[in-house]
Amino acid sequence: MKPNCHLCANAPVKNMDLQALVKSGFRDAKESMPLLPMFHKESGKVEKTRTGTSWPVAAFLLVNAALGAGVLNYPYAYDKAGGVVFAAFLQIIMMVVLISTMLVLVYSADVNNDNTYHDVLLSLCGRRAQQFAAVSILLTCYGICITFLIIIGDQYDRLFLSLFEKDFCTQWYLDRRFTITVTSVLCILPMCYFQRLDFLRYASTLGIFAMLYPVFLTVYEYYKLDIQPGRIKVVPDSAVEVFVVIPVFSFAYQTHEIVVPVYACMKDRNLRDFTKATFLAMGILFFIYCIAGSFGYMTFGSLIAPDIMEQYDATDPVVLIGIGALVVKMITTYPQLVVCGRGALDGLYAEFAHLSIDQFIKGEFKRRIVVTSLWFASTLLLAVLAPNIGVVIELLGCLASVNIFIFPGLCLIALAIRDDEYLEEFKSRMKCFVACLMIMFGTFVFGVVFTKVIMYDMLNKSGKVPHPKC
Repeated sequence: MKPNCHLCANAPVKNMDLQALVKSGFRDAKESMPLLPMFHKESGKVEKTRTGTSWPVAAFLLVNAALGAGVLNYPYAYDKAGGVVFAAFLQIIMMVVLISTMLVLVYSADVNNDNTYHDVLLSLCGRRAQQFAAVSILLTCYGICITFLIIIGDQYDRLFLSLFEKDFCTQWYLDRRFTITVTSVLCILPMCYFQRLDFLRYASTLGIFAMLYPVFLTVYEYYKLDIQPGRIKVVPDSAVEVFVVIPVFSFAYQTHEIVVPVYACMKDRNLRDFTKATFLAMGILFFIYCIAGSFGYMTFGSLIAPDIMEQYDATDPVVLIGIGALVVKMITTYPQLVVCGRGALDGLYAEFAHLSIDQFIKGEFKRRIVVTSLWFASTLLLAVLAPNIGVVIELLGCLASVNIFIFPGLCLIALAIRDDEYLEEFKSRMKCFVACLMIMFGTFVFGVVFTKVIMYDMLNKSGKVPHPKC
């Protein structure tokens, strides 16, 4: 699961909360008023716990936020990146860039003592930037929901292919379109309509185990399986492949939305301690991803699938445990993402529809039913139609490039102008230059990957059979 979803997944909508946040109603909101009530509420919670978090704990929070479905796609990304050595080198470069942009956000947060990603953008870049960030978070939650449903289908495919073999491609009830739909409607949809999801608090702790288990499996299967891998690359096939894999690596390491809240809850809120937390978190993630990517890729080579779990024998109890854990993880995490996305959409809708506080509260139940139903139906449809998990993760990587490069770049420009309005000092001009490079790079990567996914993966492969193994 990605960061902001942790911040608002369990946030209830109460009359007193809304009245306290929006005393004059949405209609009379001013530029300094937070856009999303739920995010603001959570930032208050973070402030209360601020005295109890050390920098090693902050590092763990960053690791927990970054670990997600991307780990399943990592060996496939190694193939696109040009092999183990080139992929590791590319990751190191990306980590340097990511750490820099994270520190930019933290430095920006100290200007007005902000506690959330949205507050930083509001303080430095204005209302519109905050709204665009809310849209980015909304689309990220939406995309991850699609990814989770695809992962559920992948696990069933692996299980049924191992158990039924020949019948797998001929029986309609083994088709991923059927298995995804039935599991989603029966197990996921009923939980999505709840206003708060406290009952999933303990089940969600399975997430760390479920996401680390594939890492263990890549090592286990590397030594167990006796197969001939496909071609092992030492360099990428083309420059386009490199640019396509950059968002995938960015998505895997992305913690930018939770950086500011984590910084706000640190016992010693200072740049030095947070820098230590950031380096520790990135080092742990690098170690985890390198193990998963290297062993998974070396096992299958160019024959690697977008979801590494698809290629393991589900009759093996060790693999079966991983499949079960992943399915439960996806089922219990999907509703939290819906609540997070629904809260962001509520704030945007109230803003653009100019709702009064009474109108917002009165229509909450109806909006919850309508938004949840449309959200679920559309994500289910797209999950069934999507060629594989790799396509969705590439699209999520596009959004990650916005949050990682473009928004921090805007903040850096705002900081430079704030300190030196006419950019007379060399330091201020260098800040603007670096910020422009960040924005241009993020925009370029977004455009290249988005075009590649739409023109090649979605259009040229639209006729691909539901089961690539058949």
